[in-house]
Amino acid sequence: MDPASNPGAVSEDPVQEGKLLSIESHWVGRYEFLLSKGYRLRPRYRPDWRASWLDKPGTLPMYCEDFITSNREHHLDAERVSDGRPVFIKYVPKTSPEVEIGLFLSSEELRKDPRNHSCPILDILHDETDPENGLVFLHEHKIAHRDCALPNIMMDGRALYPKGWHPQETYAFPDGRAMQNSDASRTSVGGVRYYFIDFGISTRDQEKTVGFDGQVRAPELSSDVPYDPYKLDVYVLGKAYEQLFVNDMRGASFVKPLIEYMTPQEPEKRPSAAEALSHFQGIKKGLTWRTFTQRTVRHNDPEETRTQKTIANLRYRLSSLWWTVKPKRRLPAFT
Repeated sequence: MDPASNPGAVSEDPVQEGKLLSIESHWVGRYEFLLSKGYRLRPRYRPDWRASWLDKPGTLPMYCEDFITSNREHHLDAERVSDGRPVFIKYVPKTSPEVEIGLFLSSEELRKDPRNHSCPILDILHDETDPENGLVFLHEHKIAHRDCALPNIMMDGRALYPKGWHPQETYAFPDGRAMQNSDASRTSVGGVRYYFIDFGISTRDQEKTVGFDGQVRAPELSSDVPYDPYKLDVYVLGKAYEQLFVNDMRGASFVKPLIEYMTPQEPEKRPSAAEALSHFQGIKKGLTWRTFTQRTVRHNDPEETRTQKTIANLRYRLSSLWWTVKPKRRLPAFT
């Protein structure tokens, strides 16, 4: 029976049940960022969204605006807050020629030419959710961290642990009670934000530097032979990924090509931070939702039988699905 002909029927359509499509969920994590830049997504993509028809018994979802989905993963409509102008947001790698050419064609001089039928670009926004983005930002401002190792990358875990956590004990609630791992995954809550800390040996406006300080023993470190601190950052961050995703975890092998790209022994063979980010975006573009939501396991965890692994993977995916469709609460920015 068609649920549309019987409002009381149970629907097997996740959209009618008030759930986001897998290609839409990542926009939830970008809602507040885009709003801070002056662009508002539709109510469907708000962190606290609840399908409007769920609170209106007898209402057919198809007649509700927030029932309308997006059919493209990297394109979404929005509204410019300043004047209510409808706009379209497109996600592209920073190094894509589309950015440079689009900005050129959108220049004030060329937009005055009546022969220019190119769609104008109103703004360029930089995605801030990944550590590579943070490194690109630092380097654009001529700042080299020089110690962006794993212990100096912090995560805002409020979406994963809404009850909070103890500031001195990693696996405890604020009252000291032991906690289990969060049932939510970072993907399912729309992404989390990472922060670099400890700028004690960082440099600014220095193309070359010297010194052995830092937690990662990069091959070029020297007390008297100058080296490129920006290429050092790329190497150190690559080693952080290696420690977390290769040495400590199983199930994230797709990161290995990025690690190899970032960690050649010779600094001149390493990419810039922007090139590393573009490489990662290329890898990410080829991954499926199944890959993004797969369970990772620590190497020192007990071995699982095939049956145990199947049950654990199924439980994890069901939990991820629940957290993906669960209304997200808005998190205030740190000030």
